[in-house]
Amino acid sequence: MNQRDYQVGDRVQHPEFGVGLVLETKGKGEQASVLVSFDDKSKRKLAVRFAKLTLLTPSQTREPGA
Repeated sequence: MNQRDYQVGDRVQHPEFGVGLVLETKGKGEQASVLVSFDDKSKRKLAVRFAKLTLLTPSQTREPGA
């Protein structure tokens, strides 16, 4: 499985939780996890290998009409 090393400040998209901001990263490889603050104000700790996160480019994080 191809995994990315996420960094604090990355904007990500999760299929269930939506768009969020990476607040913290821990571990490497199979043990990697991220703490993400989602736009609905929830915070979730996710195992990178299971999370199905998509890294968003800056243009994908803009609000509509911005």
